[in-house]
Amino acid sequence: MIDRYVRIRAAAKGRSDTEAARGFGMDSDELVWVRARVVEALAALDARKVRSASEESYSRAIASLKRTRDSAKEKETLRTLNEQITALEKEKASLKTLEGLPASIMANSRRVAARRTALETVR
Repeated sequence: MIDRYVRIRAAAKGRSDTEAARGFGMDSDELVWVRARVVEALAALDARKVRSASEESYSRAIASLKRTRDSAKEKETLRTLNEQITALEKEKASLKTLEGLPASIMANSRRVAARRTALETVR
């Protein structure tokens, strides 16, 4: 279905997607449904990429604060660093709660990931 969608989008060239779809025997409702699933899957892939980059940033910041804490001597500084570490760890953990996408979107994301380049060239 994804390959057919890519062929339709590539064939549209100056025509509407609906006109191109008719040439491939696909009705406009089906085309709209497939496009929505593709966009959903691409958004999920992008969200996963952003979440992963955010987790890495949080991890680096937390590690840096812990190194600073290890060399801190003053009680107030230690307290502040511990508060900052705790806050960042809590924020990092909250990223995990954003992963609860429906199984259908996750499955579509896996299908679309392999064809992402082709999909993006026909946008």
